[in-house]
Amino acid sequence: MQNDGLKASEMLRWFAWIAIGIGSLLLIGSASDFSSSNLPFMVSIGFLIAGVNIFVLSTAFKLLIIRTEDN
Repeated sequence: MQNDGLKASEMLRWFAWIAIGIGSLLLIGSASDFSSSNLPFMVSIGFLIAGVNIFVLSTAFKLLIIRTEDN
């Protein structure tokens, strides 16, 4: 079970890096028009926030798996 949990945590980390990468690319391409009506800019901010949240979830998931294995 521990190996599966660590694999899942690592997969979540990859998803987080992918989301941050997509968000960064969209931000670079759309940051010139800084307004709320700029849809690619808003989507890029969403991807960046989602990537950070996925990182937090992967860390919490990894700690949860390690904690349950200790008991």
